Amino acid sequence: ILSARLSSRPLAWSIVGADQMARLRVHRANGGKVYETMIKKRKEKQKEKRIEKLDKRVVKRKLNKKVEEKIDNITVLNIGKRTWASELLKSVRGA
Repeated sequence: ILSARLSSRPLAWSIVGADQMARLRVHRANGGKVYETMIKKRKEKQKEKRIEKLDKRVVKRKLNKKVEEKIDNITVLNIGKRTWASELLKSVRGA
């Protein structure tokens, strides 16, 4: 199978290109349908893209959820000391 292509009209082939051509010719020699195989691979890639897009949406939704934290739970604000952290949190809080 390989010699039919590579020796009759020898061309420069990259290693990847020669490997792909060999796989294609073996697939056809074994009775495989090239067009059907291409359609199947295209559908698999589309499915992977849809899954990846859905995963991104799920992660984005989880990141966008607000955390309802109460000010009373932050110990830096309840200590009474004036630290850079307490001043920063108070400025964010607006008090």
